[in-house]
Amino acid sequence: MKTSRIYKTLAFLAIIAELIIFFVLFGKIRNLLLDYDVSGNQLPIYVLLILAVIIVVFLFILSILTSHEKISEEKYIKKESNLLDENSKQKEVSEIQDDEELIDIENYINKILPKDNSKLDLEKYTEKLLSNIAKEFDVVQGLFFVKEKKSDIFNIAGKYAYFGDEEPKSFSLSETLSGQVAKNKTTLNLKEIPENYVTILSGLGSSSPNHLIIIPIILEDKTIAIIELASFKEFKRNFSDLLERMSDQIGKTLIKY
Repeated sequence: MKTSRIYKTLAFLAIIAELIIFFVLFGKIRNLLLDYDVSGNQLPIYVLLILAVIIVVFLFILSILTSHEKISEEKYIKKESNLLDENSKQKEVSEIQDDEELIDIENYINKILPKDNSKLDLEKYTEKLLSNIAKEFDVVQGLFFVKEKKSDIFNIAGKYAYFGDEEPKSFSLSETLSGQVAKNKTTLNLKEIPENYVTILSGLGSSSPNHLIIIPIILEDKTIAIIELASFKEFKRNFSDLLERMSDQIGKTLIKY
């Protein structure tokens, strides 16, 4: 803003100086004509005066255009600088958020993974894991399926808040939603799940959660287990990132059973 004012002031001073020079020259020429009583053809003199006027006007326009160009250049540079500053700030905020998310993930891993897994059998380990997840993320129901070592069948290994009359059914690779997840090795996060896919029983009756996430537990590029979690709240992306980060550690524990 200050630089723009300086350019405008310089342009104004330039035209004032040019006008002063013109009038001084005009006065000098007029005095010479009077002193020496110059007669005859005075057309060249008037032509020179008109030329001087044109030069003054041209210099004035040039000064204005130069000032305008400098101001525009300054505004462009300032705009580019602001954009760079904004992008830099956004990048810094993103990096800070990424660092905070990483810290949270490591913290949750320490909270969720059972510490005394050497003293737990497969059922108790998986149920403890599901229970820890439920406490931290408002999960209302959880199932843990483990793949048989010599087949593609996944059997129930642990449950959380499951009150069905029958045990959850086993499934094979590619069968059901969980079988598809096992085959594709990709987390499935559903915001709308099939009616009666899961049912939570309580003292107030029965209700079905509307959010379901199915996470594959992958070890050495093979799906060895499946975790199903249901909730009345949406599963955020950082939640699936957390479980995917834990997948390798859970897998290494499962092969011990």
